[in-house]
Amino acid sequence: MNQLYRVRPDAGEGGVRLRYPLAAALGVLVIGGGMALGRGLLAEPVATANAGTVTASATPSGTAASTPAAVVPGLAPFVGTWRVHGAELTIKPDGTAGERIQLGPCRGISVPVRCTAEATLKVDLSPGAPHLIYTGFRYTGDDGATVVPDSLEGLPRVGDGYRVRLFAPGVIELIPLTEHLRQILGSPYRCNAAADEYAHQRLCNA
Repeated sequence: MNQLYRVRPDAGEGGVRLRYPLAAALGVLVIGGGMALGRGLLAEPVATANAGTVTASATPSGTAASTPAAVVPGLAPFVGTWRVHGAELTIKPDGTAGERIQLGPCRGISVPVRCTAEATLKVDLSPGAPHLIYTGFRYTGDDGATVVPDSLEGLPRVGDGYRVRLFAPGVIELIPLTEHLRQILGSPYRCNAAADEYAHQRLCNA
């Protein structure tokens, strides 16, 4: 805290405080008060400006802007949702992936139950090109409840996988890594929104 008055020792023993006449003291107080008030008026706009700099940036809707998720190096061209008739593959920026496969009726004869396979996949970038390896499956009915299909024939298994490569703008190709996948894979192509009409109709049928 700044002091307006200071005490200094006199030449005598023990020191003597410096004394000011009353009028001089009042003058100092008035001048000091004016200076303090001036500092307050000058400081106010600066304080307001500083406060504004810590306000979070906002989107046009008024909500705080979100930070885009970091993408695993080498994965950026493959990130997104890729479709083929009956299936949807999603590769996320963090290196995880999932797939939804529409199975149609998968159990029951008199009252067939339509099923969806929801798969989780591991993304492995160590070979250079991304490899997708199936790590788990869950089968659900139209109501979202878990079901057990009557048969899993013709479906991928845990441990099956693909090597992924860019085939054309908006199109990737899945190259099977196991003999089982080579036997059951239909179209190896998956399209995203950037694919042209020919690719959607002829390659992905989606």
